[in-house]
Amino acid sequence: MDTGLRLLLDPYLCFGPGSEDFGRLLFRVSQRCAALGLQLCVEEPSWREAASDPDVQRRGVDLGRLEPLVRLPALPLPSERDLAARFAPVRNEIDRADLALLGALHARIAHLLVAEDGRLHRLAARGGLRGRVLSPADALAWLDALAGEGAAVSVGEDDPRVMLAEPAVARMLAEDCEPFDPYLRGRMEARQGRLFVARERGEPVAAGLLAQERDTPTLVALACGGTARGNRALEPVIGAALAVARQRRAALAARVPPHQDHALLLLDALGFERRGRDEHGRELLLHGAPAAVAAPAPHGDAWLLPLDAGSHARLLPELAGERQAGLFEPGTPRTLAGPLRRQLLRSAAEPEPAAGDLLLFCEPGDGTRPWPATIMAVARVERVARADGIPELLAMTAGGDDGPLAAYWQAAAQGPVSVFDLRLLGRLLRPLPAAAVTGDDAARGARLRMQRLEAAAWRRLGRELELA
Repeated sequence: MDTGLRLLLDPYLCFGPGSEDFGRLLFRVSQRCAALGLQLCVEEPSWREAASDPDVQRRGVDLGRLEPLVRLPALPLPSERDLAARFAPVRNEIDRADLALLGALHARIAHLLVAEDGRLHRLAARGGLRGRVLSPADALAWLDALAGEGAAVSVGEDDPRVMLAEPAVARMLAEDCEPFDPYLRGRMEARQGRLFVARERGEPVAAGLLAQERDTPTLVALACGGTARGNRALEPVIGAALAVARQRRAALAARVPPHQDHALLLLDALGFERRGRDEHGRELLLHGAPAAVAAPAPHGDAWLLPLDAGSHARLLPELAGERQAGLFEPGTPRTLAGPLRRQLLRSAAEPEPAAGDLLLFCEPGDGTRPWPATIMAVARVERVARADGIPELLAMTAGGDDGPLAAYWQAAAQGPVSVFDLRLLGRLLRPLPAAAVTGDDAARGARLRMQRLEAAAWRRLGRELELA
C-alpha cells in the first residue's frame, strides 16, 4: 500500500567516491522502501549525468541496484530570503547541489533526505530540518522497524585493553579519535577509564571512553563504525556516560574531533554546550549536572502516563525485565540501550501535555505482573507537533519512534495524531506506587488514564521523585 511518503537520496552517497562502502546498505534501503510502499527518489538530471560520468563508469558503480526509483525533475533552490536567513549562500556547484536537496525538503517535494555528508546535516540543522535528514544507518534501522524486523542495540562496559584487539573497535578509534589524541592508546592499554561499547546483532557499532579529568567525568573518545554512523549507534553510548555522571551528580564533558559532524550535532541536540577547542583541535563540550529531583518546568504541569506492559518495554527498553537493577555498572549484564530522546504518539483529540511538562511513566498492574501500578521513570516534553496524515506522521517519527508500519496506519486512521518529543530524565531511585500520586487504590491501576496532576500532588511527593 502506497504511503505517499517520499525519501530523497543524496546522489553523492550513491555514486560518489567511497559510495562502494554503502552499496549493500543502500540496496537494503531500496528493497525495504519498495516493500513498505515508500517512494525512494532521486533527482533525474543528477542521475542521468552520473550514468555517463567517466569516473562512475570506471569504478563500475551499478546505479541499477537501487531500482525501483522515482525520478524527480530538477530540484529547486530555497528562495534567496531563505538561503540568507536559514541556510547558506550558493558559492559553487557543490553548494548548489546540497542546497537543492534541502530545498526539496523545505518545499515538501520530499519528506525525508538520506545523506551521510556531515555538511548536509549541519545545514539541515541550521535550517530547522534536523529531523528530516537521516544517516543511511538510521534510515535502514527505521525501515527495518517499520517492517517489524528491527534489531535492538545493546550497550555494556568492556575492558579497554581487550577492546584494542577487537578489529571493529580498533578501526573506529583509529579513524575517529587517535589522530586527535596521542595519548588515547596508552590510556586504554593502562585501563584508564571506562569503555562503553554499543552493539547491533552482536557487532560493535559505536564506542566511548569515559575518563576522569580533574573533577569532571569526560568522554575523551567517541567513535562510530563507518557505515553505522548516526544517532542510533552513538546516543546509547552518550547515554551510558550521562548515567554515570548522574550517579555522581556531576557535569559531563566531551572532547570530539571537529570532523565528527554526526556526534557534534547529536551532542548539541542533547543539551551539551560548546566551550571552544583543546590543544589538539577537539571541540570541548559540557553538559550541566542533572537535577537530583524531577520537577516540571516553571509554570509547567506534571502528568501521569499509564502504559501497557508492551508499550512500557518498547518506550523504556532499559527498564524491561527485573535483572537490570544497576545499569552501566561493572559486572552487570549488557543491557538494551534506549536513546535519551523518545517519542510518544497519542490522539490529538485527547487532553495533552505541553512543552516543558513532566511525564511520569506508569506500568499498570494488569493482573499479568506481580506488582501494582508503579512509576519507574520520568521524562520531560520537549516539543509537541501534530500530524494530519500518514506521510507527515512517518516523517515526524523517522529515526525516533520504532513501531511497525501497521501501528502508524492505525493511529492515522483515527484522526490527527500528536507527536511528543521527550527527553528521558532517568529512572526513579525508588519505584513509586501510582497510588501515592493519584490517591487511588493501587489495585485499580489497570483502569488508570493519562491525567494532569494537581500541583499539590507532585509537590507533596518531594524526594520521592529523586532520580537514580
